Formats: sequence, structure tokens, C-alpha cells
Amino acid sequence: MKKTILLTFGFAVVVLWMGSKIFGPDLLIPRVGSEIMAGDNQAGIVENTAPGIVREVTAYNVGVREQTSDAPCIGAAGQDLCRLIARGLKVCAANFVDLKSILHIEGHGECVVLDRMNRRFAHRVDIAMKKDEVARAVKFGIQRRIVEVKLERP
Repeated sequence: MKKTILLTFGFAVVVLWMGSKIFGPDLLIPRVGSEIMAGDNQAGIVENTAPGIVREVTAYNVGVREQTSDAPCIGAAGQDLCRLIARGLKVCAANFVDLKSILHIEGHGECVVLDRMNRRFAHRVDIAMKKDEVARAVKFGIQRRIVEVKLERP
């Protein structure tokens, strides 16, 4: 009997582990959906009432062509990210919310989503850093932090 229970548990662990490798680390994490959102329809702003979830957080350097695109300062929302970051605005890239949404990242604070990432990183948040902070971005690496959607702009 104990052997059967252990084998069943072991099989379940392997299936969940394989599923997370195939479908990404958000397999077991509930997504923020419209059914748990409360909003002000007149303003076009939706406020998240769900708690944050643990996500992978990385960093990149705006203005560095090898890390971005042929227009390294221009984000997916069309703004000059180099200029915004130089002025002190916290900018990030994420694919799981609309552009101009506001995220709260544990240990970093709030950032505005003004850029996108490669679609294979749909579960991540990428914090934008200045062009001359490459060493800082590399040192940041990949971290797991609680990320909460504060405002989502549909």
C-alpha cells in the first residue's frame, strides 16, 4: 500500500515537473482574469484586486541594440525609453498585461509596461535599465519575485 502511494506521488511530481517545462512556469499559477478585476469603465482603467504572483524578473538595457532592436530606445508603446529612464521613470517589459499597465515588483517598486519581450518569455517581467548599466543588469540576473498588477489599461 505504501509503495503504491509513493509511486503515485512520484508520478504526479514528474507529470507536474514535465508540464512546467513544456508549458512554462506559470502552469500552476492562476492568471489575473477579468472575472477578478474591478474597474472604472469610464476612465478605461482596471484595478487588480487579486494578490501578486511569483514570476521570473530579469533586467535589460534600453539603448543597447544587442538587447533590444534596431531602434534600441523606442519601446513597443512608441515612447523614447532612454529619455524616460533618464528622467527617473521606472519602465518594464511584460507580455501578460496591456501596454501602459502598472506593475508592482517586490523590492523594485512600481513600473510602467512600455515594452514587450520575445514571446517565449510570456511569463517574465524585464526591468529596463540605462544603457551604461549593463554590468548592473547582468548582476541582477534572473530572480523570482512577487509581481502584482496594480492598474491594467485595456
